[in-house]
Amino acid sequence: MSSAVDGALTALVENPPHLNLEQTDLAIVPSGRDITAFSVLKGTVEPLGESQSATLRGAISAFGDSGYHVGFVVLDLTTGRGVSYNADTDFFSASTVKAPFVTFLWQEFIEGGRASVEDVLVKEDVYGGTGVMASEEGKSEYALEEVMANTIMYSDNTGYAMLRDHYDGDSWDAWTAKAGVSQATSDSGWYYDYGACDLAKYWIAIDSYLEGNTEGAQSIEKLFGSTEVSFLRQALGSDCAVYAKAGFESSFVGSAAALNDAGIVESPSGDYLIAVMSDADYSYPDATENAYLVVDLIKALDGVHAELLAA
Repeated sequence: MSSAVDGALTALVENPPHLNLEQTDLAIVPSGRDITAFSVLKGTVEPLGESQSATLRGAISAFGDSGYHVGFVVLDLTTGRGVSYNADTDFFSASTVKAPFVTFLWQEFIEGGRASVEDVLVKEDVYGGTGVMASEEGKSEYALEEVMANTIMYSDNTGYAMLRDHYDGDSWDAWTAKAGVSQATSDSGWYYDYGACDLAKYWIAIDSYLEGNTEGAQSIEKLFGSTEVSFLRQALGSDCAVYAKAGFESSFVGSAAALNDAGIVESPSGDYLIAVMSDADYSYPDATENAYLVVDLIKALDGVHAELLAA
């Protein structure tokens, strides 16, 4: 018995539970283009020191030197300390919205008994861009579980459209409003404009669900951990476990450009939430030259987390 208790205590110290956060906790995150340190537990906000922010400023300037803008929020999930910059400026969500939508679907529909992973969805239209389902010409029927997997792992636009066609509506509007992203309603389309703080609010809701460790939580955590494109994993994957969903777009296809990533990082210094949004051009696999901008910023933010935000 003593051995079992000691093991449980050791696990608790090494992997402390995440804070029970609410989207309103991020109301403290300031607007504007100052690099700011904050604490959701103490309710404090202050400028990040010059010596501590030098590397971050360099990474931010790299976006500006290329004609782009960026915003971010980082929040340690056990200390409640964070850092932010330009967090309220809206950018094009691109496929970052697929993460909260699939989480909502598992939580509200599947675990709520309103749908089953074995339900069959019919592919009636195909959508270009990322994904694998548009090219599967001889296949029109898919189990819901497969559609969700394709939507997250391969950022499948056809799969996402099938999910929105079947499960959009009042339930999504209520779930996303509770998450604090009121502009992301079903009558506003399938993709939205929101800021890094909004995306961080979504990931607070996602993290709360993942922490419940239900069947659905385990399923989508595996998907978030194996996405085909992740700038977070590219930057930190050799030392950290990353559960994330990127979103990107190129202005060359007539849309607003985006180079975004957000998720949960399990790092040696502790678990943290990160959301980075920008208007840099990116298209996979053809126009990937701007990836270094977000990768370098993520590495700098990881350093700030380890030095200042972690326990």
